[in-house]
Amino acid sequence: MAFGGASAGGDPVALDRVLAHAHGVRVREMPGQAPTLLEERDPIAVRALRDALRIADLPGFVCMCWGDVVLDFFDTAERPLATVTLHHGYSIRWDGWPQDALLADGVRPLEWLAVRGVAAPLREYRAAEQRQAEIDRAARLWAAEIPAPLMSYAGLFLDTSTSGDSLTGRQVAEVHDLLSAAYPDAVERILRLCAWYAAGTGASSGHPPHERIPAQCLDLENHTDFARAVDLADDAAITGAIRYLLGWDTRKRLARLLSALSPAARRKVLLRAPDAESRHWLERRIAGLQ
Repeated sequence: MAFGGASAGGDPVALDRVLAHAHGVRVREMPGQAPTLLEERDPIAVRALRDALRIADLPGFVCMCWGDVVLDFFDTAERPLATVTLHHGYSIRWDGWPQDALLADGVRPLEWLAVRGVAAPLREYRAAEQRQAEIDRAARLWAAEIPAPLMSYAGLFLDTSTSGDSLTGRQVAEVHDLLSAAYPDAVERILRLCAWYAAGTGASSGHPPHERIPAQCLDLENHTDFARAVDLADDAAITGAIRYLLGWDTRKRLARLLSALSPAARRKVLLRAPDAESRHWLERRIAGLQ
C-alpha cells in the first residue's frame, strides 16, 4: 500500500490555510476525470470537511494506489483551490506536500461523505477493518500454539507477515536447535510442529508468511521420522501434517515423504484431507509411487 521513510518536509497546516478560502467542494471517483458524485456549497458543511481533513503527521510515505475519491475545492469565484485525494481512511494527498499526509482522524471525512450519499469509501473502510480484525484474531490463535521454548520469538515470527521478510536460514536453524533441545525425540518434535502448523488458517500457499515457519522447521526433519509421527498423530497433528504435505514448498521432498508412510498412514492422510480436491491430488501422488 505504501512506501517511504523519513519525512521529506512540508508545512502540516498549509492545506488548512488554503481551505480556509473554500466556498465549495466537488467529489468524484478516481482515477481520471470521473463524473461528479457530490457537490457541496453549504459553508457549514465545507467547514466540517475542512476540519475532518486535519492531519497528524507528514511521515514520508506515498500510498501506491490512486486513492478512493477526489475532493476538488473551489473559492467564491469558482476558481480551483486544491485537489485532495483520500486514501483508505488513513491518509490524503495534495500537491502542496512532497508526500502523503496522515490524517488525525481518517474516518471523519469518510463519514462526511457517507451522510451525503457517497457511502462506498466508508463501507470499504469498515470492510477492511473487519478483514484486519479477522487476520489479527487468526494471528493470535496461531501465536498461542507456538511451542513454549519459542515463545520469546513470537514477535519475530509475526513480523515476517508485516515486513514481508522470511526468516533467514540461520534463524530457522536456531529455532530448530531450540526445539531439538526441548524435544530431543524426533517424533515428539515433529508432532509438536505439526500441531503448531495446524493452528494456521489452512492455506497451503505460504501466506501469511509467519504461518510457514513450522513448515520450515519440518523441512529439517527426516522423512522416516515424519512417517512415524503420522502413524501416532492425533487430530491436530494430522491436520498439520496434511497441510505440510499439501504445501507448495514441500513438493521437492513430497515423494520421499509419501513413500515413507505406512499403508495405514496413507489411508489416514487421505481420510483426513481437508477437501475432495486435496484428497484426489494426494491420491494421484501416492498412486504415482507404485
